[in-house]
Amino acid sequence: MDNNLISYKTVKKECSAEFTEKKSVFICTVKPVWNEQSALDFINQIRKKHGDASHNVYAYIIRDANIIRFSDDGEPNSTAGIPALSVLQKNDLTNIAAVVTRYFGGILLGAGGLVRAYSRAAKLAVDESGIVLYENHIEFDVLCGYPDYDKILKFIKSEKIITDNTVFGENIILSLAVKYNLYEKICADIINLTNGKSDIIKNGERFSSSDLF
Repeated sequence: MDNNLISYKTVKKECSAEFTEKKSVFICTVKPVWNEQSALDFINQIRKKHGDASHNVYAYIIRDANIIRFSDDGEPNSTAGIPALSVLQKNDLTNIAAVVTRYFGGILLGAGGLVRAYSRAAKLAVDESGIVLYENHIEFDVLCGYPDYDKILKFIKSEKIITDNTVFGENIILSLAVKYNLYEKICADIINLTNGKSDIIKNGERFSSSDLF
């Protein structure tokens, strides 16, 4: 994992939005994706669903490999894929794919009209889904005795530390996660809170989410 990357934004869930412009129907569907293959699978799924549409324009951004792709799918050059992509970029989104389906209504929109329509479709879908923030977290275990458990539990709640699991045995093992940049401080606080009687084992890293809007 890239430790320099503390957070990124994407859409919360797969979601669609639709509107009609001069008898052409525009339907944008957005979805969070985790690699290029999942983006391509999603695009093909929408293409199959709307196989009778005039166009299935797409844009996607993948964080890990810094991949940015788009297609006008037969619309005039730069009037469809780039406007959809620009909406994703302006919202600072990544790990996202968007497909804008157009059912042509018989009235030409012109280059400017197409740009506005594809931009609007992408924005409506992003707004409908909402945006989520994923932040880099450290996963770790705290091993403590029963006399210290209540103190640690109160501390965890006060600091909004994520509790993944708790195992009660001869001692107690709490599996926790905390934001990457807070890990060292939280560990020091737990050690001080238990007068050095607890052990901390770092397990790994992950991105965990919190809603933006």
